[in-house]
Amino acid sequence: MLRLKGIDRWVLAVAASGQNQAQQAKEEPLAFVKRAAAVANNVQPESINGSLGIYISDQNWTAGLKDGDLGPFLKVKEAKAGRSAACLFTQSKDAAVCVYFDGKDPSAVAAVKAGPSGKIEAGAIAIKPVSKEMLKKGTEEFIFTESNISTDDGQPLPAFVVTPAKPKA
Repeated sequence: MLRLKGIDRWVLAVAASGQNQAQQAKEEPLAFVKRAAAVANNVQPESINGSLGIYISDQNWTAGLKDGDLGPFLKVKEAKAGRSAACLFTQSKDAAVCVYFDGKDPSAVAAVKAGPSGKIEAGAIAIKPVSKEMLKKGTEEFIFTESNISTDDGQPLPAFVVTPAKPKA
């Protein structure tokens, strides 16, 4: 009977660990999108209000490369283990900021406006290192609502719509 209780505890611990990993997997993309939103808030004059923040993990990088909107941003950085990106697109998709992460740290950023064609052109994307100044202004005044999106070939990606927080009464 004692052995069974030990197994029961082990099963509960494994189940709790699985729940914690599932919760972490859900929170992790949000954390990256929030950091990217803070950078976007500091590097572009456009408001991030109404933007769509999309997280691309190293596992989804290849699918993102094939996507018409994400592909141009992902082509400027080499895919490698631990590298991810979070991109924020304005509602009209006429401006975007993409932040590249090596591990959990933001390493580079690309901020681009649409060209004469109305689309973001791959040749216009230039990256620069993320500075401490780019991380100063936070995103506390915004709410990030989970959204469902997928790449052009159907790969689901974590995404969040950025809206203003409700004013405190």
